[in-house]
Amino acid sequence: MDPITSDEQSQFLADARDIVERLYRDLEQLRSARSQGRQRRELAARIFRRVHTLKGSAGSLGPELVSQIAHEFEGVLDGVRLGRVEITDALLDAFEDGADAIARALESEPVPEPHPGAAAVIKRLSALAAESKKQGAIAGTLRAALPPEIARSLSEYDLQHTREAVREGAKLFTVSAGFAIETFDQNFRELTKLLGQRGEVISTGPGEPPTADEINFRLLYAAALVSSDILRQAEALGRIDIREIKIASSAAGVKVSPEALPSRAASTDTGETVRVELRQLDELISAASELFRFTTSSLRSLAAPGNKSTFDSAIRQLRRRFIELEERLIKLRLVPAGEVLARAAARGGRVAARRLGKGVEFEIAGGDVGIDKSLAETIADPLLHLIRNAITHGIESPAEREAAGKSPTGRVKLAAFNEGSRIHITVTDDGRGIDWDRIAAAASAHGITNNSSDLSTDQCLRLIFRPGFSTAQDLSELAGRGIGLDVVDRAMEQAGGEVRVATEPGAGTTFAMIMPATLALVQCLVVQSGDQLYAIESAGVVEGDVREVIHAGTVEDNSRVEWRGESLPRFHLSKLLGQDILPDLAATMIVCQSPNNGGAAPAGNDGRNRYALVVDSINGHQETLVRSLGRHAARWAGICGAAELFDGHVALLLDLEELIKTEAEG
Repeated sequence: MDPITSDEQSQFLADARDIVERLYRDLEQLRSARSQGRQRRELAARIFRRVHTLKGSAGSLGPELVSQIAHEFEGVLDGVRLGRVEITDALLDAFEDGADAIARALESEPVPEPHPGAAAVIKRLSALAAESKKQGAIAGTLRAALPPEIARSLSEYDLQHTREAVREGAKLFTVSAGFAIETFDQNFRELTKLLGQRGEVISTGPGEPPTADEINFRLLYAAALVSSDILRQAEALGRIDIREIKIASSAAGVKVSPEALPSRAASTDTGETVRVELRQLDELISAASELFRFTTSSLRSLAAPGNKSTFDSAIRQLRRRFIELEERLIKLRLVPAGEVLARAAARGGRVAARRLGKGVEFEIAGGDVGIDKSLAETIADPLLHLIRNAITHGIESPAEREAAGKSPTGRVKLAAFNEGSRIHITVTDDGRGIDWDRIAAAASAHGITNNSSDLSTDQCLRLIFRPGFSTAQDLSELAGRGIGLDVVDRAMEQAGGEVRVATEPGAGTTFAMIMPATLALVQCLVVQSGDQLYAIESAGVVEGDVREVIHAGTVEDNSRVEWRGESLPRFHLSKLLGQDILPDLAATMIVCQSPNNGGAAPAGNDGRNRYALVVDSINGHQETLVRSLGRHAARWAGICGAAELFDGHVALLLDLEELIKTEAEG
């Protein structure tokens, strides 16, 4: 056998992690759809296929631990498909633990012995699988009640499927179909799609012996009824004969329910996908920008003096088309924030709450916000730790919550939203809030301070991000092992972002991860200071190029100006950037507004955080492609990205509030 190459190993890990993410989503759907027979069966079958794929591929390419977990997982799912195992909360918890154990195994280095947590999961799944095998065939009596030619072709899975459909109120039909050889494959697909709109095709087998120009099939079909409209459409596809099979409810072993069949489950597998490296997408985006610059340069060389308006119109249309292309390419890099947040809630929150005996409801907001795939991978672990921290340290026990007058079930809200070129990911709980005294006591225990009363609120907040710092009194798999919120701090440093904390004792805590978007199209105002061009997000500019007279305020140091009846703080961009300040006899001012109340910029009289900014000149508005500086952003306070201008020059994207804050602290 040829040795496994690193490329094969990398491809397996990428594919396996993708399967696990889909597995989490399917399990989440199964939890809410387990009482809906048809949707439950489709989900159980899909989950079985995913686990079976993991088992097969891991057997030859992946960690042996993945194959072991998947093998036992598959055994329990087999029992579910045969109706031998009831889908309960406990079973779904075991399934989620199994998916979590596989995810952990895919992230860690191979080890000789399974992790104790993984060993417990394997043992639990193995016990469930063994128990299901003792149940025997539940649908065995149904085979004798079916027509012999149908009964002989049905597997145990088909029989159980039939039994459940009858139990849910469906009738059984045989569908004999004959199609012309030239079109049989297409017409057969159309027939099964048509029948699937109102029922379920349980099995398909050969029909009467084929003739020279026709191929025949016999289908076992379950539906509440076959309407005349369905029959008419089916007969247009070929020779169709549909007959009902009379089955006594006792043969199915259950009382027939009069309820109609549930609607068809919405599949998450929509279309085929192709795996493309982010590097290749970046190259395509850069190539599109370069192509635009080359095209406009070529057009300018051909433009005649008399057709300037026609030329300008053509350039505007060309630019609009290229922006649309760039937007589409950027969207290919994005994943919905809802998937990232839901996965973290399922993987970290629910498992942690169950192990700690706490009832927790999760709310997800901003699920349609797009997050760059690389950024989503960067925040995966930090988000998991923030959720576990909320469950472990924030949410109280049911008894404590009731004593405090709260609902016994805690709430954790996960949210994502864009603010200009920055992405905010927040985790908010309605728990006890951060206990300053406990942090101070832990600081003393860690030898960080001799006098815990000297610690300020801000110092306490920063302490919780210190490596190895924990307030947990007992070691567990969830807390107290020296792996804590420092993971969040390191990830934000890598992404060029920051983490903020807001807390209220007895009411809850919010952690916010704020990061520059890896790649985004941003409407900017381009200004000049010294010899360098800079970009300011247009969303933060109240008025650009203020030409009306702005009267200097009465402050002696000339640090304020009057604008439309408001007294605004005035800042020189050159000073904020550490450049020499030139006499501003002909200086241009723009009026800006901080996007967040309580930001670094001083507020005006009405508290709207407006301020005036003096720049050397304004070069106009552009919708520009902004790239994050990543971990290098931490080196330059107030610089949050690099914007590619139409002419090929690069302008640094400014975070004015950070620049003002840095100057104030300096």
